[in-house]
Amino acid sequence: MKLLALLLLLITQVEAKVNIEQWYTPEGAKVLFTQTQGLPMLDVALNFDAASSRDGEKHGLASLTNSLIGTASKYRSEEQIINQFESLGSEFSTASLKDMSIISMRSLTRRDILQSSLDLFTEVVSKVDYQQRYLSREKKQTLRAIEAAKQSPGSVANTRFNELVFGEHPYAHKKIGTQESLQQIKLIDLKQHYQRYYVAKNLTIALVGDISKAHAKQIARQISHGLNSGQKARDNQSVLPLSKAIQEHIEFPSTQTHLLIGQVGINRAHPDYYALYLGNHILGGSGLTSILSDEVREQRGLAYSTSSYFTKMKSNGYFLIKLQTKNSQADQAKKVALETLKNFRNNAIDAQKLQDGKDNIIGGFALETASNANILTYLSIIGFYELPLDFLNAFIDKITPISVYDIQKAYKRLINMDKLVVLSVGAKK
Repeated sequence: MKLLALLLLLITQVEAKVNIEQWYTPEGAKVLFTQTQGLPMLDVALNFDAASSRDGEKHGLASLTNSLIGTASKYRSEEQIINQFESLGSEFSTASLKDMSIISMRSLTRRDILQSSLDLFTEVVSKVDYQQRYLSREKKQTLRAIEAAKQSPGSVANTRFNELVFGEHPYAHKKIGTQESLQQIKLIDLKQHYQRYYVAKNLTIALVGDISKAHAKQIARQISHGLNSGQKARDNQSVLPLSKAIQEHIEFPSTQTHLLIGQVGINRAHPDYYALYLGNHILGGSGLTSILSDEVREQRGLAYSTSSYFTKMKSNGYFLIKLQTKNSQADQAKKVALETLKNFRNNAIDAQKLQDGKDNIIGGFALETASNANILTYLSIIGFYELPLDFLNAFIDKITPISVYDIQKAYKRLINMDKLVVLSVGAKK
């Protein structure tokens, strides 16, 4: 009986709607909060519009600026910061993408522990002490990562694909920069990047946990109060569609060829977002049950796996089909992948495949919000990309009525078969 009650409780929690509340702090930071119960935990994510698309000419600057947060504050050394978080049982981390620079913390909600953790977190974020020794150390680690990436055909392919699709846009370069760009970055550059972009009006705070809204407001205010109000970063220019087809091969001494086919994609506010999302799930986003997997792997044995996806950025991301195959089969795999995409774009899909795709997405969607960590990620995305607060709760209602013709029309509008990037990296000779 206890087990049954527990299962019913879990099902109820999984199916529960996510209630998101939003407000702004007096300093101008946007706050999104969801109260959860059951686990005495609080997850906090600070999302600054300060990532690699803000690098300017010094590629790698945003990544270095964010990664050094937590190495030293005005009052503590790196060792003291690490030891203090550990003694509280709290977790601290940073991450830097193309749009978002993220600083996160997880803490128990016991009042004395949570307050001590928040005091330390606020100090580390708002009283950053950039020091040359930590910058030198981070540069060395980044240079090793750059060298290691040169030995990986997958990394070489990803880097070049971004350059070809994004062209002159700030999304084109690598987040960690290059050996040459890192040499140009000085300590003063990090301080200036921090002062310009790590300000309240350029910040989205996401809070998820077992605390009241009143308490959440106090916490958001404490974090925001420690920062300069500043100004919100201006939007980057939109990524423009490709003006011509690009076919490129990079010779690489590997047994497998990495094949990437794609073009400029969409942002999260795109009017065809849901039709493209469902369509991609059917085309190449559902693993072994996808159309691409059936054509490339099951029927012809050309690759162990293949997939397609959209990266949804603030200024348009990309659409990508990706696979690895034996060097000797690369041309055949390319032909099959292109033909599959063309058929998918030009012909209505089978009604059963549509229903299977919907069932798969809807059936698995509840698990997307089954953990605080997942909810925190969605709150960050909703707040940062200015999506409606009912984005999660309305998701299934948006997917359900989509028809085969909605998908076909959306793919015809977006995918231009005459202006694709087709990139291969492997041994052709």
